Amino acid sequence: MIVVSCRRHFDSNRRLAPALQVREYPDPARSGDWRAATLDDLIGRAAGRRVCVLVHGYNNALSAILEAYGELHGRMADAGLTGPDGYGLVAGFAWPGFTGPEYPAARATANRAGLHLRALLQPLAAAAAAVDVEAHSLGARVALSALRKQDAVRIGCLRLLAAAVDYSILDPGRVFHSSLESCARAVVYHSRRDRTLRRAYPVGDLADGIQQALGCIGPRRPARALAACPNLYIVDCTAAVGDDHSGYRKSAACLAHWRRLLAGAPLPRTETLAP
Repeated sequence: MIVVSCRRHFDSNRRLAPALQVREYPDPARSGDWRAATLDDLIGRAAGRRVCVLVHGYNNALSAILEAYGELHGRMADAGLTGPDGYGLVAGFAWPGFTGPEYPAARATANRAGLHLRALLQPLAAAAAAVDVEAHSLGARVALSALRKQDAVRIGCLRLLAAAVDYSILDPGRVFHSSLESCARAVVYHSRRDRTLRRAYPVGDLADGIQQALGCIGPRRPARALAACPNLYIVDCTAAVGDDHSGYRKSAACLAHWRRLLAGAPLPRTETLAP
């Protein structure tokens, strides 16, 4: 699996690197076993294929990120999301998500990491048949920051899982409303029982005031958000993932929904997934 990092020395939990770094891991579960690669290597493999870029969230050491990416890649393969009829390439993106009680610093770094993600998505989108981005938790801020600049990059589907951003952040006039114009479809997956977002997010993200998280209850005003953003979809995963903040990537219902997205099937603007 190819992983692109904007972490200083590839694995720093706190510092951004001056440029993107690329490694290939034969087995992501063995974080010490890798070979150096280049961005050109990745672009060459992406040429003419559909690509999915994974973006992790807050409080993850590199070894944990690699393990999670490897596990998810396996689940995607089992669900028919990879191969000739699916993604020809799944790549991971690593950014300094910090560890421990340093959420405000991680939030600020997520905005800057978005510029590095954009630097990856631009050549990928130019070479690939299509590029989708799947972002989890605070990784949603990284992805939305990458897509914020008008006409900078265009992707296929943006999947936001348990997004640790303010539930009004996509509204007209808010900072990431323009990000939705950079993708064909943007899907918000949320769970009202998410224990991490329910307990920690309102206090941890005080920069936007005490607000609920998008990944917990969905957009603050769903009807307004859907009317203003014709490419936005809202999926209530409460029954499918329960209180597990990371449950989306383990859920058969979520994987099946991603398969429908990949196939370009018509979808309802709002949907509730079964267990």
